[in-house]
Amino acid sequence: MAIYVPDLRRLIDAVYAGSTSRDSMLHGEGHWKCVAWTGSELADHVPRCDRAAVLLFALLHDTQRLNDGHDPGHGPRAASFARDLHARGLIAPPAETLELLCDACHDHTAGTTSDDPTVGTCWDADRLNLWRVGMRPDPRWLSTTPAKDPARIQRSRRCEGNHRTWEQLLEITPRPSAGAG
Repeated sequence: MAIYVPDLRRLIDAVYAGSTSRDSMLHGEGHWKCVAWTGSELADHVPRCDRAAVLLFALLHDTQRLNDGHDPGHGPRAASFARDLHARGLIAPPAETLELLCDACHDHTAGTTSDDPTVGTCWDADRLNLWRVGMRPDPRWLSTTPAKDPARIQRSRRCEGNHRTWEQLLEITPRPSAGAG
């Protein structure tokens, strides 16, 4: 992960400062951490998934929400925020991975699935946390085979990870492997 995040504390501070939704009960930091935990768990079972990109998606995807209701621009704003963090040297994924991260953020509310292992895992980690808004995740809207497992869908209801620190979540996110996507 060090190759993607040169300084975790500086990144977290910048995300906190730039977030419009950190304290939201539905889309705030607790949700971001649930997505990070769920994404890490899924990534263990999705070949060619870039675990570090999934963690960055979890941290960034809902940071630019203006409200907890209909806000179709928050994904594109999150992608722009990711590019800004990259330009400032706070995240340093390879160019191809940055594009995947930005695509995942930009389109995460489009209601589609993805064949890309990293993008699909990002979206699945977010959608498996729909329990928090009273919705059971629907396998038809999940991209990866591991996410569609009924036991995993039910287990995701616990929203694990929400009380972890970002440092703890980083520990369960190993550095990307040479074959990561």
